[in-house]
Amino acid sequence: MLSVRGLEVSYGKIRAVQGVDLEVGEGEIVALIGANGAGKSSTLRAICGIEKVAAGTVSFKGEDITNLPSHVVLGKGIAQVPEGRMIFGNLTIEENLRLGGLRRSEEKIDTAIADMVDMFPQLRDRLSERGSALSGGQAQMLALARGVIARPDLLLLDEPALGLAPKTAGEIFDIIRGLRDRGLTIALVEQNLRQALAVADRGYVVESGRIVLEGTSGDLLANDYLHEAYLGVKREEA
Repeated sequence: MLSVRGLEVSYGKIRAVQGVDLEVGEGEIVALIGANGAGKSSTLRAICGIEKVAAGTVSFKGEDITNLPSHVVLGKGIAQVPEGRMIFGNLTIEENLRLGGLRRSEEKIDTAIADMVDMFPQLRDRLSERGSALSGGQAQMLALARGVIARPDLLLLDEPALGLAPKTAGEIFDIIRGLRDRGLTIALVEQNLRQALAVADRGYVVESGRIVLEGTSGDLLANDYLHEAYLGVKREEA
Protein backbone atom coordinates (compact mmCIF):
# COMPACT_ATOMS: atom_id res chain seq x y z
CA MET A 1 0.00 0.00 0.00
CA LEU A 2 2.76 2.44 0.97
CA SER A 3 6.26 2.52 -0.48
CA VAL A 4 8.92 5.01 0.65
CA ARG A 5 12.24 5.11 -1.19
CA GLY A 6 15.33 7.17 -0.35
CA LEU A 7 13.35 9.59 1.82
CA GLU A 8 15.24 12.62 3.09
CA VAL A 9 13.89 15.45 5.25
CA SER A 10 15.89 18.51 6.29
CA TYR A 11 15.40 21.31 8.79
CA GLY A 12 17.77 23.98 7.56
CA LYS A 13 21.21 22.37 7.48
CA ILE A 14 20.11 19.47 9.68
CA ARG A 15 19.23 16.28 7.79
CA ALA A 16 16.67 14.63 10.09
CA VAL A 17 15.81 11.74 7.74
CA GLN A 18 18.59 10.24 5.62
CA GLY A 19 17.62 7.83 2.88
CA VAL A 20 14.80 5.91 4.55
CA ASP A 21 13.27 2.96 2.68
CA LEU A 22 10.15 1.30 4.05
CA GLU A 23 6.95 -0.42 2.98
CA VAL A 24 3.54 -0.97 4.54
CA GLY A 25 1.34 -3.71 3.11
CA GLU A 26 -2.44 -3.67 3.12
CA GLY A 27 -3.84 -4.89 6.44
CA GLU A 28 -0.53 -4.65 8.30
CA ILE A 29 0.55 -2.80 11.39
CA VAL A 30 4.12 -1.66 10.79
CA ALA A 31 6.10 -0.01 13.59
CA LEU A 32 8.87 2.58 13.37
CA ILE A 33 10.77 2.36 16.63
CA GLY A 34 13.73 4.26 17.97
CA ALA A 35 14.84 6.87 20.45
CA ASN A 36 13.47 10.40 20.66
CA GLY A 37 14.88 12.51 17.82
CA ALA A 38 15.71 9.54 15.60
CA GLY A 39 13.60 10.85 12.70
CA LYS A 40 10.48 8.72 13.13
CA SER A 41 7.95 11.56 13.37
CA SER A 42 9.64 13.48 10.55
CA THR A 43 9.19 10.40 8.36
CA LEU A 44 5.46 10.25 9.09
CA ARG A 45 5.05 14.00 8.57
CA ALA A 46 6.78 13.77 5.19
CA ILE A 47 4.57 10.86 4.12
CA CYS A 48 1.39 12.84 4.80
CA GLY A 49 2.62 16.10 3.28
CA ILE A 50 3.24 18.16 6.42
CA GLU A 51 7.03 18.26 5.97
CA LYS A 52 8.72 18.81 2.62
CA VAL A 53 10.56 15.85 1.12
CA ALA A 54 14.10 16.96 0.27
CA ALA A 55 14.85 13.79 -1.73
CA GLY A 56 13.29 10.42 -2.43
CA THR A 57 9.73 9.35 -3.20
CA VAL A 58 6.53 8.44 -1.40
CA SER A 59 4.09 6.18 -3.27
CA PHE A 60 0.61 5.23 -2.07
CA LYS A 61 -1.35 2.48 -3.81
CA GLY A 62 1.01 2.84 -6.77
CA GLU A 63 0.65 6.63 -7.09
CA ASP A 64 3.49 9.08 -6.46
CA ILE A 65 2.28 11.45 -3.70
CA THR A 66 5.65 13.02 -2.91
CA ASN A 67 5.23 16.57 -1.60
CA LEU A 68 1.51 16.75 -2.28
CA PRO A 69 -0.28 19.11 0.15
CA SER A 70 -1.52 17.38 3.29
CA HIS A 71 -5.21 17.92 2.48
CA VAL A 72 -4.67 16.25 -0.90
CA VAL A 73 -2.89 13.33 0.78
CA LEU A 74 -5.86 13.00 3.14
CA GLY A 75 -8.15 12.83 0.13
CA LYS A 76 -6.02 10.00 -1.25
CA GLY A 77 -6.70 7.97 1.90
CA ILE A 78 -3.95 8.73 4.46
CA ALA A 79 -4.79 10.26 7.84
CA GLN A 80 -2.46 11.01 10.74
CA VAL A 81 -3.08 11.01 14.49
CA PRO A 82 -0.30 13.36 15.60
CA GLU A 83 1.99 13.18 18.59
CA GLY A 84 0.49 15.02 21.55
CA ARG A 85 -3.15 14.31 20.48
CA MET A 86 -3.66 17.86 19.03
CA ILE A 87 -7.35 17.93 19.88
CA PHE A 88 -9.11 21.29 20.13
CA GLY A 89 -9.67 21.90 23.82
CA ASN A 90 -12.08 24.80 23.26
CA LEU A 91 -14.36 22.67 21.06
CA THR A 92 -16.70 19.97 22.25
CA ILE A 93 -15.87 16.32 21.79
CA GLU A 94 -18.54 16.06 19.10
CA GLU A 95 -17.13 19.10 17.28
CA ASN A 96 -13.65 17.53 17.36
CA LEU A 97 -15.09 14.37 15.83
CA ARG A 98 -16.93 16.29 13.14
CA LEU A 99 -13.68 17.95 12.10
CA GLY A 100 -12.35 14.49 11.28
CA GLY A 101 -15.23 13.97 8.87
CA LEU A 102 -15.16 17.28 7.04
CA ARG A 103 -14.92 15.50 3.70
CA ARG A 104 -18.05 13.42 4.43
CA SER A 105 -21.75 14.25 4.32
CA GLU A 106 -23.56 15.22 7.53
CA GLU A 107 -25.54 11.99 7.47
CA LYS A 108 -22.41 9.89 7.15
CA ILE A 109 -20.67 11.88 9.90
CA ASP A 110 -23.60 11.20 12.25
CA THR A 111 -23.36 7.48 11.49
CA ALA A 112 -19.59 7.55 11.96
CA ILE A 113 -19.86 9.32 15.32
CA ALA A 114 -22.33 6.68 16.50
CA ASP A 115 -19.84 4.03 15.42
CA MET A 116 -17.00 5.77 17.26
CA VAL A 117 -18.85 6.03 20.57
CA ASP A 118 -19.52 2.30 20.31
CA MET A 119 -15.78 1.78 19.89
CA PHE A 120 -14.86 4.38 22.52
CA PRO A 121 -17.65 4.17 25.12
CA GLN A 122 -15.76 6.56 27.41
CA LEU A 123 -16.78 9.34 25.01
CA ARG A 124 -20.45 8.38 24.69
CA ASP A 125 -21.91 10.56 27.46
CA ARG A 126 -19.40 13.38 27.03
CA LEU A 127 -20.01 14.57 23.48
CA SER A 128 -21.15 18.00 24.67
CA GLU A 129 -18.13 18.53 26.94
CA ARG A 130 -15.08 20.47 25.84
CA GLY A 131 -12.00 18.57 24.77
CA SER A 132 -10.01 20.25 27.54
CA ALA A 133 -12.06 18.28 30.12
CA LEU A 134 -10.61 14.94 29.01
CA SER A 135 -7.82 13.00 30.68
CA GLY A 136 -4.73 12.11 28.64
CA GLY A 137 -6.06 8.66 27.80
CA GLN A 138 -9.49 9.98 26.86
CA ALA A 139 -7.90 12.69 24.71
CA GLN A 140 -5.90 10.00 22.88
CA MET A 141 -9.09 8.03 22.29
CA LEU A 142 -10.70 11.17 20.86
CA ALA A 143 -7.69 11.75 18.60
CA LEU A 144 -7.88 8.15 17.37
CA ALA A 145 -11.62 8.40 16.78
CA ARG A 146 -11.17 11.67 14.89
CA GLY A 147 -8.60 10.02 12.62
CA VAL A 148 -10.77 6.99 11.95
CA ILE A 149 -13.81 9.12 11.09
CA ALA A 150 -11.86 10.43 8.08
CA ARG A 151 -12.16 6.86 6.69
CA PRO A 152 -8.49 6.49 5.74
CA ASP A 153 -7.06 3.43 4.07
CA LEU A 154 -3.81 4.06 5.96
CA LEU A 155 -3.69 5.53 9.48
CA LEU A 156 -0.42 7.04 10.72
CA LEU A 157 -0.11 6.97 14.52
CA ASP A 158 2.59 9.09 16.13
CA GLU A 159 3.43 8.07 19.73
CA PRO A 160 -0.15 7.12 20.72
CA ALA A 161 0.91 6.02 24.22
CA LEU A 162 3.12 9.02 25.00
CA GLY A 163 2.67 10.23 28.56
CA LEU A 164 0.02 7.67 29.45
CA ALA A 165 -0.04 5.40 32.49
CA PRO A 166 0.82 1.76 31.66
CA LYS A 167 -2.77 0.54 32.08
CA THR A 168 -4.14 3.30 29.83
CA ALA A 169 -1.38 2.71 27.27
CA GLY A 170 -2.37 -0.96 27.21
CA GLU A 171 -5.97 0.02 26.48
CA ILE A 172 -4.83 2.23 23.60
CA PHE A 173 -2.84 -0.63 22.06
CA ASP A 174 -5.83 -2.95 22.42
CA ILE A 175 -7.83 -0.38 20.45
CA ILE A 176 -5.11 -0.28 17.78
CA ARG A 177 -5.37 -4.06 17.41
CA GLY A 178 -9.13 -3.68 17.07
CA LEU A 179 -8.71 -1.10 14.30
CA ARG A 180 -6.51 -3.51 12.36
CA ASP A 181 -9.13 -6.23 12.86
CA ARG A 182 -11.63 -3.85 11.22
CA GLY A 183 -9.40 -3.79 8.12
CA LEU A 184 -7.41 -0.61 8.74
CA THR A 185 -3.75 -0.48 7.71
CA ILE A 186 -1.56 1.26 10.29
CA ALA A 187 1.94 2.73 10.44
CA LEU A 188 2.91 3.26 14.07
CA VAL A 189 5.68 5.41 15.54
CA GLU A 190 6.59 4.42 19.08
CA GLN A 191 9.57 4.70 21.42
CA ASN A 192 8.53 1.74 23.56
CA LEU A 193 9.99 -1.30 21.82
CA ARG A 194 7.93 -3.91 23.64
CA GLN A 195 4.60 -2.15 23.20
CA ALA A 196 5.18 -1.44 19.53
CA LEU A 197 6.34 -4.91 18.56
CA ALA A 198 3.63 -6.61 20.62
CA VAL A 199 1.01 -5.07 18.34
CA ALA A 200 2.89 -4.81 15.03
CA ASP A 201 3.42 -7.37 12.29
CA ARG A 202 6.76 -5.92 11.22
CA GLY A 203 9.06 -3.15 12.35
CA TYR A 204 11.83 -0.79 11.33
CA VAL A 205 14.41 0.55 13.78
CA VAL A 206 15.41 4.17 13.14
CA GLU A 207 18.64 5.71 14.39
CA SER A 208 19.94 9.15 13.41
CA GLY A 209 17.52 9.35 10.51
CA ARG A 210 18.41 5.97 9.03
CA ILE A 211 16.87 2.49 9.09
CA VAL A 212 19.39 0.26 10.91
CA LEU A 213 17.26 -2.87 11.38
CA GLU A 214 14.06 -4.29 9.95
CA GLY A 215 12.13 -7.52 10.24
CA THR A 216 9.13 -9.27 11.68
CA SER A 217 8.18 -8.36 15.22
CA GLY A 218 9.33 -11.76 16.40
CA ASP A 219 12.74 -11.37 14.76
CA LEU A 220 13.24 -7.90 16.21
CA LEU A 221 12.16 -8.98 19.69
CA ALA A 222 14.80 -11.73 19.48
CA ASN A 223 17.54 -9.30 18.43
CA ASP A 224 20.30 -8.97 21.03
CA TYR A 225 21.30 -5.47 19.92
CA LEU A 226 17.79 -4.11 20.40
CA HIS A 227 17.57 -5.50 23.90
CA GLU A 228 20.89 -4.02 24.97
CA ALA A 229 20.42 -0.69 23.17
CA TYR A 230 16.76 -0.01 24.03
CA LEU A 231 16.00 -2.10 27.11
CA GLY A 232 19.40 -1.89 28.75
CA VAL A 233 19.60 -5.63 29.37
CA LYS A 234 20.80 -8.70 27.56
CA ARG A 235 17.99 -10.69 25.94
CA GLU A 236 18.27 -13.65 28.32
CA GLU A 237 17.80 -11.22 31.22
CA ALA A 238 14.78 -9.40 29.70
